[in-house]
Amino acid sequence: MPAPDDRREKMLDLARRWRESGLNARAFAQEQGVTPWVLYYWRQRLTRRDRPVRRRVLRRVPLARVRVVGDAGNEGDDLEIVLVSGDRIRIPAGASGETFRRVLQVLRGGC
Repeated sequence: MPAPDDRREKMLDLARRWRESGLNARAFAQEQGVTPWVLYYWRQRLTRRDRPVRRRVLRRVPLARVRVVGDAGNEGDDLEIVLVSGDRIRIPAGASGETFRRVLQVLRGGC
């Protein structure tokens, strides 16, 4: 029995030859001793393999004006972020730095 990688390459090559042959699936499959569905399956795999990898493009969020309300030196105050949409995000004064980082990640992700 051939190794899985050998079989995979063999079937991808079969799909490649079918694509280049110009024959319909039924005719090519009959010549090769496989079913047309085998060709369709491996054609799909070949297409996925040949498709270039798309990278997620990070979009830049324009900066907004910041207005500090209250006494900035008072550590007992919560941090409140008001988005342009009017949504408010309140981070308790005792929150960890990790919590703040998570909030920033969500905001940068474009909620």
